[in-house]
Amino acid sequence: MAILNRDHDAGRAVADAIAADGGRAVAVRCDVSDVPRLQRAVDAVHEALGPVDVLVNNAGAFVMSPLGGTDEAGFDLMIGANLKGPFFLTQAVLPDFEAAGRGKVINIGSIFGNDGFPESSVYCGTKSALHMFTKVWALDLRERNVQVNAIAPGFVETPLNAGFRAQNADYRRRADERFGGPGVWMQADEVTGAAVFLASQDADSVTGATLYVDRGWSAY
Repeated sequence: MAILNRDHDAGRAVADAIAADGGRAVAVRCDVSDVPRLQRAVDAVHEALGPVDVLVNNAGAFVMSPLGGTDEAGFDLMIGANLKGPFFLTQAVLPDFEAAGRGKVINIGSIFGNDGFPESSVYCGTKSALHMFTKVWALDLRERNVQVNAIAPGFVETPLNAGFRAQNADYRRRADERFGGPGVWMQADEVTGAAVFLASQDADSVTGATLYVDRGWSAY
């Protein structure tokens, strides 16, 4: 497994944990919004592990984006990580899939690719677009035996949002109200089963789908 992360220490910690559990992993420093660096990262993965069989587009960025109070830097950050990165990373590994005659792409979307949330229009827009990428790529790559699907997680506690959760009681309150009560926040390992399924041969006939893993948020 290759872990691409602009925080190399964090990526290396994940790779080390996989290796300690008997797996084979390498960490590669990469900002997925930097296309030339992204291609160099894919080259490094090839050198260390060989061709890519399954791609998980998991990098993402989220900052609040109220209309009238959002600067260009925050806008570009989310566009770069949430859309530009997945597009060009998928394009970079496509030759691997074509050479093998098969492949899997799993895009990590969001419940907010379908449902809006206050003061988050840019993030919601990028995730909605990523869900549409998923559908169109599934059609584009169907004849090449490449399945493309998305996972739309609900509220997942991660280091990325730890500070935000701690400092924004009103955000947490609104999330609970929309969910219908407490219990909206999930752990990351609640999403892994969906990813394992979509990466497996059991999902060879599943493509163009978005799988919601959200404790029922999208049904409420």
